[in-house]
Amino acid sequence: MPREGCNLGVKTEERFPRRLSLRVLLLLIFAAALSPVLVIGGIRWSGDVEREARYRREIMTLVAQEAASRAEYMLDTAPALLNLIDSVTLGDPCMEPIRDLIDALPVFANLGVVDRNGRVLCTTQPNVQDADYAESAWFKELRDTGARLIPSTAFRNPATGEWTVATAMQRDGPAGEFAGAFLVAVPVGALVEQLARTGLDQDADLALVDASGKVFASSHWTQLDAKFVARLDPGKPAFMELDSLDGVRQAALVPLAQNGLYAMLSAPRPPATAMENVSAFGNFGLPLLAWLLALVTAWLAMDRLVLRWLDYLGRIAGLYASGKLSVQPLRAKRQAPGEINVLADTLEEMAVRIRDRTQHMETALAARDAAMKEIHHRVKNNLQIINSLLSLQGRKLKDPAAQAVLDDARARINALSLIHRSLYEHNNIHTVEAQSFFSELVGQLDQALGAEDQGIKIEADIDADTIDADVAVPLALFTAEAVTNSVKHAFPETRPAKGGRVKLTYRIAQGDAVLAIEDDGVGAEPGKIGPGQGIGATLMSAFAKQVNGVFEDGRSATGGRMVRIVLPRVDGVTGARPPPALVPEVSES
Repeated sequence: MPREGCNLGVKTEERFPRRLSLRVLLLLIFAAALSPVLVIGGIRWSGDVEREARYRREIMTLVAQEAASRAEYMLDTAPALLNLIDSVTLGDPCMEPIRDLIDALPVFANLGVVDRNGRVLCTTQPNVQDADYAESAWFKELRDTGARLIPSTAFRNPATGEWTVATAMQRDGPAGEFAGAFLVAVPVGALVEQLARTGLDQDADLALVDASGKVFASSHWTQLDAKFVARLDPGKPAFMELDSLDGVRQAALVPLAQNGLYAMLSAPRPPATAMENVSAFGNFGLPLLAWLLALVTAWLAMDRLVLRWLDYLGRIAGLYASGKLSVQPLRAKRQAPGEINVLADTLEEMAVRIRDRTQHMETALAARDAAMKEIHHRVKNNLQIINSLLSLQGRKLKDPAAQAVLDDARARINALSLIHRSLYEHNNIHTVEAQSFFSELVGQLDQALGAEDQGIKIEADIDADTIDADVAVPLALFTAEAVTNSVKHAFPETRPAKGGRVKLTYRIAQGDAVLAIEDDGVGAEPGKIGPGQGIGATLMSAFAKQVNGVFEDGRSATGGRMVRIVLPRVDGVTGARPPPALVPEVSES
């Protein structure tokens, strides 16, 4: 029986949602307890990544400053060099000593002499004699304005095809007219002699940027976004990330002292898997490894010392629940820690007490069942004695009506006797088997009523079922009443002699059991079986109510009578009452 106040009628999953297992909870607790190690490692890793990024910015800025310094040196010294060349040539601009002078100044990689039409007369660069500077902005300015010296911006050199930073000086003819120009230039790519030594990416790019954001000598930009140009502070270096034609690149910009130019060194933004980030991860990797090792160690220790023994004792408890109370938790008592050992002893002591209590209850139940069987046996014997006394008394009666009343009483007493006999002859005193019970009852009624002598055949068609003992008594009386009425009143003497049939059927259908008794007799008015026998219908209706059944009285398919009773079934037992509704447990607040 459920304990009072326990809500056993509600599923455990509905009242108490499934919680995390102890293993998962302990793992989360250990992970949280050891998390400061990860936090410290993460802080160090973040600092290392920031330090590497700062070092990269410094290197790129220094390289860009070197390029700016070389460009400024060239722009500052180029006028003096051009004046020297002009004084040395003495009317022959392509004289051989000029080559020796250029060789002595290797920073100026390109020296040329241009005529008044912009054609190259001679140059220190091989295979560029046919180059034409007539359309160059610096040449037009020298020719049209009469300026003596033009510090050029970056332009694509038609002689070499490279982007170049150059300074040009007007060359005068014999009469002082414009005769061309001397040109000294440095390719932008030569502003940094050894870019590879900086450790930057192979895709590092050196370019020049003017004040409008136009980019020279770069394969990644032609024009910078105006919002980035607006962020540049004249006279101060800058470092920023810019969107290029092939993705985001980091750029260091250093201003030149004149011309409003910037030397810009750019390189692809390093990915998260870059070597410097991987190296920085080493400072986080050790704390992470220590965290994992500590977590695994704590987990294994808890699993070996506690959790596996809880699982083991849980299996032992499951065996106890299945009735195997002789099992002992010997492994836990021998190998487990002290607290688990105490728990194992307590569990074993509980099993011993349950076993002793179960044996005591089984003994008491066996004694009670034996007493109940003895009671049923004695009641059956007493009913048989009463039946015998009624039989002896009936022999003295001369009135047929009185004799019929005694016969009805004897039939009912025989039905009761059969119930008690079934209960003490079977091991279960709480239920009876439908097939054996009704078959034997029909046989006894056949003999008691003398149906065979009257040419009436009583048949039985019974499904296998289990019937509650408290319900079997009213059903037996119902059956005896219905069969007796059919035998006595369905086949009157005025009916043509063709015999008769009374059939008892017991069926299981859709959670109900149906007991029906029908005959092929003359039939009768519903609710009244036979002349003057209204008590039969009353009794059968009362028996139906006693077992919570539904009584039906009507005609059979052959035109005779049919009475039946529909009974509910609970948990596979006909007539069993459902357990009382349980009141949910109310928690005290």
